[in-house]
Amino acid sequence: MKTRRARINEAAAIYQLVAHYAEQGLLLPRAEDEIRRNISHFLVLEEKQHIVGCLSLENYGADLAEIRSIAVHPERRGEGWRASLVAFALLEARRRGMARIFAVTHAPQFFEPQGFVAASRHTLTEKIERDCRACPKQQSCKLVAVVATVIPERVILPVVGETSPVPAC
Repeated sequence: MKTRRARINEAAAIYQLVAHYAEQGLLLPRAEDEIRRNISHFLVLEEKQHIVGCLSLENYGADLAEIRSIAVHPERRGEGWRASLVAFALLEARRRGMARIFAVTHAPQFFEPQGFVAASRHTLTEKIERDCRACPKQQSCKLVAVVATVIPERVILPVVGETSPVPAC
């Protein structure tokens, strides 16, 4: 298995992986055109020239990035490949100079062994403004934010565990 940045000709394969889990309500749907336009955000797991896993690492300015759309082919689940993708995303975030990386998830326990800590979604004002305000599930959302510090000396935002006065979404 090889983990690397995605290529434009892999947009359809990435779309298929994400769509599989979006149909189950486990991921937010992403259109194939959106994936193609944002292919530089995607990291993939390749086996024998086939894409068997992906995730998106999306920037929120100079110091913050989000992990989204983590998907591994159903036949390869349970083999630790999602964790490999997240570890690669952390390395990529460090390479890009990102201070913090976050995910909004229904499975925070998956991220904790990889250095993420639970946080209030409301401390991530960038995420709220971009996605949560228009989300039809905002009033009933049960997702949890998790945050990892990638480059501690670059953290300029409030400490994750502190209470935030930001209104709920």
